[in-house]
Amino acid sequence: MRTKPTARVLLSTAAWKTILLDAYGRREIEACGALLGRQDEMGNWHVEEARPLHNTYTSSVYFEFDPAELLAIDLEQPGRMIGVYHSHPAGPALASHTDRRNMQRVNVEQDIPWVWLIVSGPFTTKVADRTEGEDTISARGVIAYHYYHQTGLQQIEIQRNGNKDSRPLHAH
Repeated sequence: MRTKPTARVLLSTAAWKTILLDAYGRREIEACGALLGRQDEMGNWHVEEARPLHNTYTSSVYFEFDPAELLAIDLEQPGRMIGVYHSHPAGPALASHTDRRNMQRVNVEQDIPWVWLIVSGPFTTKVADRTEGEDTISARGVIAYHYYHQTGLQQIEIQRNGNKDSRPLHAH
């Protein structure tokens, strides 16, 4: 699979809802999880499923995956893990210094072509009655990133439900 800065993230509604519900359910700490799907020949990430993972730090400003959980997913569904997500409960969806360092380490040094989604809070409103196309909780936005060898950290366009949105994806 080749990746290039013009690649996009195509995020399924089911994956988006899982990410938002996870962030809402763990709104006091950084929620985190795996993104499952496939990467096409153009370098686009097709996120079909999100799977919440344990934040071993239970911190509102830092997350770390349980390595055993990551390994279990990779063994259960080889080749389907195409990225990860985490939330910033009280901050913007911008990559922190630690996020940037981890993205560079994984994408460039370890040559793992993951996409990284960061969802910003606060996660305060759970919508009981929703209609087609509405999200299940309110959040300020989500930004996707990838750290490329030649161009460094790049924000990646997100497309959900067939709607192109190059700005951060916002919940309604």
